[in-house]
Amino acid sequence: MISRVIDNQEALDDVLALLKKNKLPFQDITLGVTLMVRYHDASGKLIGSGGLEFYGDYALLRSVAVDESQRGKSMGKQITADLLSRAKSKSNKAVYLLTETAHDFFLKLGFNDISRNDAPEEMKLSSEFTTACPASASCMVYPF
Repeated sequence: MISRVIDNQEALDDVLALLKKNKLPFQDITLGVTLMVRYHDASGKLIGSGGLEFYGDYALLRSVAVDESQRGKSMGKQITADLLSRAKSKSNKAVYLLTETAHDFFLKLGFNDISRNDAPEEMKLSSEFTTACPASASCMVYPF
């Protein structure tokens, strides 16, 4: 699996299509706000995505998706590990996320449940918290 930070609209459009196909929020993702990473195989086929938004000393994990043809091959774990490493290298104290469908997946990777109210104040103002994910979404944290 090869990763590349997205730096052009065409690459972002491909990832947004993958997110839409996976029924994940995508409407609020733009270049410059979210550090989006695309993951592809040796032939260049898009097989996954993930992103981070930064809020002070914390990061918000966004848009971890795996192409249907690659499921069951630990791609989601690899993508999450890569993004956690990127967040840690920027001296973030923790990575937060909201999820409606992957709670158990992230729990197995070391994320812990927290109250949405306990997330950093500036993160609570993000589009992920205010409009993209419903109040019923699980809030989780991965502390460093």
